[in-house]
Formats: sequence, C-alpha cells, structure tokens
Amino acid sequence: MALIAQLSDPHLRDDGADPFHDPAEALLQAFAQIAAMEIKPDAIVLTGDIIDRSAKGYAHALPVLHRAPVPLWPMPGNHDDPAGFRIAFDGWADFAPDHLSFIAPIADLQLIALDSTLEDGRPGLDRSRLDWLADRLGHAQTPSMLALHHPPFATGTPHLDRPGFQDADALSRLIEGSAVCRIIAGHSHRAIQTIWAGCLSSTASAIGHGLSLSLSGAEPHKPVRMAPAFDLHAIGPKGSVSYQIKLDQEPQ
Repeated sequence: MALIAQLSDPHLRDDGADPFHDPAEALLQAFAQIAAMEIKPDAIVLTGDIIDRSAKGYAHALPVLHRAPVPLWPMPGNHDDPAGFRIAFDGWADFAPDHLSFIAPIADLQLIALDSTLEDGRPGLDRSRLDWLADRLGHAQTPSMLALHHPPFATGTPHLDRPGFQDADALSRLIEGSAVCRIIAGHSHRAIQTIWAGCLSSTASAIGHGLSLSLSGAEPHKPVRMAPAFDLHAIGPKGSVSYQIKLDQEPQ
C-alpha cells in the first residue's frame, strides 16, 4: 500500500502580504502533523502554485520545503514560473526536457506528475505532453496515480471551468483502461470529488487562502478565509481511500 499526503496551493509570497494567514506557517504546521502521524506517509505530493505571482523567485520557499518530514515531490501550477521552477527544483525530480512533468516511485505506486500549465498559461495538454504520458503509461508496470495542478474534469463552477482544459478528451482516452487508478489535482482551493475517465478524481483544499464558490459564476472569484487543509490518500490492491486533514485538528 502507498500512503500519500497531497498538499496544494500554498501561494508562498515573499512580501508578507498574505490575505488571511501565513501560508509558510500553515505549510510547516502540515509538516508537523505529518511527522506526528503514527503511520507516516511515504511521500508528499505538492500539486502546484508553490509561489504566488507576486513572488520574485523560490528563495523564500525552498528553506520551508526542505523541512518536509518525508520525501516531497514538487509540481508547478499556473502561478509558478516554469524557468525558475526548473532551476529551483533541479535534482528534486527528473523533469521532461520541454515541460515539467516527471514520474516517481512511491512505495508500490508510480506517481505520474503531469504539468498541466501550457505556455500561454491556459490549463491543459499539448501533443508533447500527451505523447509523453502515452509513453509512460505504455511502460507502466505498477498501478499509477496521476497528479496535475488543474483538474481535467468539469467542476460545475464557471470560474474554474473557463476557458476549459485543453485536450481533456484525449487525456480521458489515454487514462481509460490504463494503469492509472487515482487522479488528484489542485487549483480549486477546495475539496471536490468526482468519477472521471473511470477513476476517482479529486482536488484538494489549499494550504494558502481559500477561493469563493459561485455555481452560477455571478459572484466574484476572490480569496476568502478558509481553514488550510491537506489530503491523505491510501492506495492499495483493494482500492483507495482519501481523508481530508484540517490543520486546526489535533495531530493524527
């Protein structure tokens, strides 16, 4: 069995102008709760937006991430700087040459971290990323967890679903019947679950600020106060179970 902690969207700023709470402190609190667990996760997967667009680089983020109590796999989001990300996390993962996707073994599972931010900032995949994924799935020998920053499925919230995830249908066709047994994403800043491409799929709450929810799209899409949280995914031969861990809870 693989036990994976998914943290997402810390939006670490370097100017201290966080809207509601200090995400670096929240990240360290999450690390402390993970370290205190009776059964520790095999790894942490950080599903993007490590820094905020206001930040000038990763110098303020790296010392925090180095304090992770278990191996941490960093993924980029739409707020991250691709060139700066590749330099900052050189040696953390074996990134693809023309995007920031990578694979990593976690216990009996294969993590497929798929970079879902296109060069123009839109969510989705291009031919290079689809071909890369097809090749990895074609050689997969173990069950796989697919991790992205953007959810490839429709969330029912217009602010998240526009402009749409490019080539979601092509991604779905690759996943159906493949080694992928679980899909996780970030970007939404809240917990959302669905079945997509035959897999249990979800987004995680944010370590940083929350985002308002408008099912009609009429209300503004803006930061809101929300308790930081992370997800814990247990994946084994009999299926998967996920838990949401709020940071105001007692350590597990």
